Amino acid sequence: MESPTPEEIIDARKKSSKSQTEAAAVIYCSLGAWQKWELGKRTMHPAFFELFKIKTIANGRN
Repeated sequence: MESPTPEEIIDARKKSSKSQTEAAAVIYCSLGAWQKWELGKRTMHPAFFELFKIKTIANGRN
């Protein structure tokens, strides 16, 4: 699995109705890391993206 694009990360966060701070808390990372992923300054590991989706979108939890 490839790393998600910044657009995919933003889309997943918005679908879950979470702020960047809330999204970061879901996967136990810092706000700064989340912001860098959305800006494309860092690459999000696919496991983090999968975890976020499992804990929010896939289970319908907001």
